[in-house]
Amino acid sequence: MRKIIIKKVGEKYKIPKFLRYRLWNHTFKLEYNGKLYDKEVKDNKEVRQVSLLVEACNIKNRKKRIEFIYDRSCDLFDDDFYGCNLCEFKNNQCFVNRVHGKSLDGCCRSRDNKSACKYLIKHRCTNRNLACKLHICSFMKNRGYKYRLNDILMIKYLYSWKQKVFCYFNLFISRERFLKDLYQNSFILWGIKPRRHGIVKDKNYLENIK
Repeated sequence: MRKIIIKKVGEKYKIPKFLRYRLWNHTFKLEYNGKLYDKEVKDNKEVRQVSLLVEACNIKNRKKRIEFIYDRSCDLFDDDFYGCNLCEFKNNQCFVNRVHGKSLDGCCRSRDNKSACKYLIKHRCTNRNLACKLHICSFMKNRGYKYRLNDILMIKYLYSWKQKVFCYFNLFISRERFLKDLYQNSFILWGIKPRRHGIVKDKNYLENIK
C-alpha cells in the first residue's frame, strides 16, 4: 500500500482530495512535532481531529470505520458540553431552565415536564445519539455556539452526503439503530421504517425515573 502523510502546509493541515476514495490502497500518517502518528493524539483540538481522521482512514473494515467515526464524534461533542459544561447545568437544570423555572434536563425534556426522552434515566442520558448532540437550543446559538457536521473532520471527509443527512435527522433513536442506518446508507430503507422517536408522555414513566 502507498503511504499518505498528512502534515501542515502553512498554518493548517492539508487534507488530501477525494480522501474517501483512497482508503483501500493507502495507509495514513499524521506528521506532528517531527514524528509520525497513526492513532489519536490528544493535544489541541486541531491535532486531535486530524489524528482521529488518520486513525479512521486506517480502519479498512467499512462497518468498523463507520462505528469508530460515530463514537469518536460523540466524544468530541461530549468534551465540549460535559467537559466545559457549556449549558451551565446546576441541579439538573441548564441556564435556560433556571430562567424559566419550569423544566429539568434541558433539551431531553419538554418545558412543561410532561414529556421526556425514553433514554433519559434519573436525569442522565443512557444512549449515544449523534443527532441529539448536534442540535442545540436557540439560547446557546445566541451565545455564539453553533455546531455543524462538517466541524468534525471524520464526518466531513469520510461520511457520504446521505450519511450526513441521517446524522442530522436521526433524533431520539438508539445508537444501534443509528449505526444500522449509517451502514445501510439507503434513503429507501430509512424512509420506509417507522420513526419511533424516543419521546414518551406517560406520567407513570416519569414518576418511575425520578
